[in-house]
Amino acid sequence: MAAKLLGRTEPRIFTKPLRELTPETSRGFEVIKFALVILGVHLYPWQKFLLIHALEIMPDGQYRFKRVIVLVARQQGKTTIASVLAAWWLFVDSKRHPDMVPPVKFKVVGVAQNLDIAREPWAAVKMWCDPEPNTDEEMELALPALQNATAKVSDTNGKEGIYARSRAHYEIRAAANARGKPAARVLMDEMREQKTWTAWNAVSQTLKSFWSGQMWGISNAGDSSAVVLRTQRTAGLESIAEWEEYVEAGIISAEEFANGHDVTLGLFEWSAPDGCALDDVEAILQANPSIGFGAMTVQSALSDIRGMTEAGYRTEVLCQWVVADVDSFIDVKEYRLRVLPGDEIVIPKGSRTVWGVDVSHDRKTTWLSAAVFTEDGDPFVTVRLSRAGMMWLPDYLAELAEASGQREVAVNAKGCPAMEFIEPLKKLGLIVHEFDGPKYAIATGRYRDAVRDEKLVVSAQPDIDLAVQGGVVVPYADNMAWSRPKSLPIDISGLIAETIALYALELLKPEPVEATPPPPPQAEMVTRDDVAPTDVNLATAAF
Repeated sequence: MAAKLLGRTEPRIFTKPLRELTPETSRGFEVIKFALVILGVHLYPWQKFLLIHALEIMPDGQYRFKRVIVLVARQQGKTTIASVLAAWWLFVDSKRHPDMVPPVKFKVVGVAQNLDIAREPWAAVKMWCDPEPNTDEEMELALPALQNATAKVSDTNGKEGIYARSRAHYEIRAAANARGKPAARVLMDEMREQKTWTAWNAVSQTLKSFWSGQMWGISNAGDSSAVVLRTQRTAGLESIAEWEEYVEAGIISAEEFANGHDVTLGLFEWSAPDGCALDDVEAILQANPSIGFGAMTVQSALSDIRGMTEAGYRTEVLCQWVVADVDSFIDVKEYRLRVLPGDEIVIPKGSRTVWGVDVSHDRKTTWLSAAVFTEDGDPFVTVRLSRAGMMWLPDYLAELAEASGQREVAVNAKGCPAMEFIEPLKKLGLIVHEFDGPKYAIATGRYRDAVRDEKLVVSAQPDIDLAVQGGVVVPYADNMAWSRPKSLPIDISGLIAETIALYALELLKPEPVEATPPPPPQAEMVTRDDVAPTDVNLATAAF
């Protein structure tokens, strides 16, 4: 009998702890016990992992994380963990440090784009603790231990509140009405629905006046319009990258890292790897950690493929980021048909290569691509490297050209950061193909033509796949040209680098760089009377 398929307990992406997590270094163990003993809730392994890691505490008793961002696919139990956490905050955590935060000032706030979403975890807590249930069913579900700890419940629309006898309380708000009095704990549900910064800016500021304040944002993945969630996720990824660069590489200790870096943002993401196949079972298990522990199965996830759009499936089931609903200039399905495995792409040794260079709209990232013909005569384009900043590119490219013998570079020459490379690259002896507006627009169209007409080979590149999905074009005379600012927050600079490199490979011929002749030697000034007869011809030649 085949082994039962189980969702992955450990998230694919997460912020590492500063120390070993034990009941002395994490409140998560306490929450897990509270859920089981008081609430009768058996948490799934992934939920336990999250609580233990997200509720790490520092030596002074404060929570390490001021912000906790959780990303996981639909129907995994996000509401359950939010309800358990909110109940524990309200009835247990609120009384832990009365000297620092007295219960009367301890407020838990639930926020969502609309009140119905914020109400879901709140309603679960109300069911457990309401001292005056309205129905027999509610009475059966109520927990005497929490009822005795509850002073009153207000269920009036817009004034929902649960008030503990300790005087701590839990209220909910819609994002449009998020601004209010300071809160010790904030629970922001479905963060991907936050299209503006209004709610985040208002609520996040309320935590600042609290010792050991904490905000949780729980959501599925979003698209380019989910500005708040995307920004928080990006910040979390950058922190994780710094940790890997310094701590995991063995350069400094975790304690030294914490002393010199901000370690107060925790990111925990259960998601499928970018670019995976829709039916990749391992990817499904990684994004759906509740599989095998509840009703959801791999088969139920696979059954959604035919009933949903690809973008919807990747977001809801695989917890992958997709672009907003834009009319892609290049047909995404046609583009993916051009992707070949690496072992099927054969490049003849010494083949002419054109490097393509472009820089992101914010000047933070430089992209270097390559275009070359395969053994079958088809053009192949790929991103060779993307790296932060710009200053590294000229010397790197000069060394690459020297090693490979390939010295042609395609660069945009009008109105973009990459134009700054033109003169430095020329001075290094490289052959620079400059792209003005008309040529750039034609190159954009030719890239699409090459995909449509099956005249292009590419490799699997998640960043470029995303750029193809979300790349926006603008009119230029009778053509269309890639637009970096219109495509934001998607960075399409790697796709632009490929686009101009492809055009140069197919239509532009390399022009040899004319070496600047060395200056003539400075002859010593002499007079005719000073020249011996045998030196006359030499002296005349020197002049």
